[in-house]
Amino acid sequence: MDNAQVIVGTQASAKHASRPMMRPVNPMKVADALVAFAAPVPGFKVQIVKPFACFSANAYSTATTLPLGPAYLASVLETAGYAVDLVDGLGEGILNITRSPCGQFNYQGLTVDEIIGRLAPDVRVIGVSVMWSQNWVQNRELINAIRQARPDAIIVVGGEHVTALPELTLRDCPAIDVAVTGEGELTLLELVHRIANDRSHEDMDGLCFIRDGQFVNNGFGKRVADFENLPRPAWHLCPVENYFSGMWSMGIGYGRNMIVLATRGCPYQCTFCSNPVMWTTRYLMRPPAHVVDEIEWLVNSYGANSIDFADLTAIVKKEWVIEFCAELKRRNLHINWQLPSGTRSEALDAETVQIIHDAGCKFLVYAPESGSQDTLDRIKKKIKLPTITRSMAAAVSAGHTTKACMIIGFPHERRKHVFQSMLFAAKLGIIGVDDCNISPFTPYPGSELFNELRAEGRIPELDDTYFNSLVTQFDFVTGVAYCRNIPGWEIAIYRFLGMVIFYSLSYLCYPKRIWRVIRGITKNNFSPRSLAEQRVCDYLGRRKLGNKGK
Repeated sequence: MDNAQVIVGTQASAKHASRPMMRPVNPMKVADALVAFAAPVPGFKVQIVKPFACFSANAYSTATTLPLGPAYLASVLETAGYAVDLVDGLGEGILNITRSPCGQFNYQGLTVDEIIGRLAPDVRVIGVSVMWSQNWVQNRELINAIRQARPDAIIVVGGEHVTALPELTLRDCPAIDVAVTGEGELTLLELVHRIANDRSHEDMDGLCFIRDGQFVNNGFGKRVADFENLPRPAWHLCPVENYFSGMWSMGIGYGRNMIVLATRGCPYQCTFCSNPVMWTTRYLMRPPAHVVDEIEWLVNSYGANSIDFADLTAIVKKEWVIEFCAELKRRNLHINWQLPSGTRSEALDAETVQIIHDAGCKFLVYAPESGSQDTLDRIKKKIKLPTITRSMAAAVSAGHTTKACMIIGFPHERRKHVFQSMLFAAKLGIIGVDDCNISPFTPYPGSELFNELRAEGRIPELDDTYFNSLVTQFDFVTGVAYCRNIPGWEIAIYRFLGMVIFYSLSYLCYPKRIWRVIRGITKNNFSPRSLAEQRVCDYLGRRKLGNKGK
């Protein structure tokens, strides 16, 4: 089916295709689900596939981490008695870097043929993780190859991209049998149970599919009622040691970084974020002692020396943070931990940032998003610039490595808003913040701004060109923008200048950082202390791997 036909189908039901039907949350306890949907017969084979990584050939930054989502899915299925295998397309070939035929992308991990070679001949259900819309084109090619190699298997997809654009996903890739939207563990478990029992799944909540040419969206599926009772991620099915082969991390690499999720969802409704579609605003927190139990397990079982928290919003309640830090210190784990995904500032006063530093937090990422209060109010980012500035200054004083994530070129912005963000970035460099990433606004499917721009006709047809353009947040040489008042090439210049200004001030005001980088590069013994240095380390490592592959 060509792209024009795909888009017609999507536009015809745009209200339903852009987000699942809103239904009341239907939580289910994990123990009840494991009993209700247990394997009816031994040996029913399921494989979860995590695709290889794909990033821009001009990328300056991309994280390489263990596949947390697939590991949770595999763990739930395995606990329920199914025969499960996890094909980690990134981790199993983490040292392999190749260039795409078009020259636009780098691939890291297994090739399509190598992934196909790892599929069991008797596999009944193949689940493919399709997280990011920017990788949809490459993921689609992999799924088509899986269908050709395993024509009798049922192919299931899930993830952020699938949840935001279920109809487009299904019509653009007819090889897919069914899409799981939103929180996937219990929905996938029930789906596999029905397939194993030869029962229809067309009435199941949480599924989307094409029936007689019509798109069917069954809305939200069962939600996990007690997040703390989910089985721990099935790391024994992953090549964990491969992720220790370099300084791979979401944040700063310490050699044996592993990933943990302490909370699920986010209670906020930022207009540029797809969280309300993927998770709703339902926010779950695990008990602090339960999180520390998992950290201790990772230390004892895998020799982890650093923990990356992958939470969308890790810190909301100060009391939770204090209890968590006290539990870490009580057990004398002496482990580094990081908050690399960006966090809120409400709970991070001077006392809190000192407490988490003393408990081993080495890297703290803030997400002010903009230096314009007008922009923050418009995008529903419920923070005040003086508050977050004080928090970041306190974090620097406490000894944290700190980073700020900022976005310029929101649809409404004018040059004054962008200049305010550039000035704010300069201020952060002066007060000692270590990193500041300035990205051009990218309208991700599932977000409020995406739907708004689609309605205006400012987002073109959702074809391969559009999805490939989403990598611009990692690419300095592309000028794609969706701002009504500033052209893309100008946004690209402001982005470059803003980061030059920030890092110039950051390193000139703190010259020890310059010598640290020079020493690390010249001695070929890089021990990064900031995310910028981590990405230099990543770049040098990937360049070395790429040269080996030539």
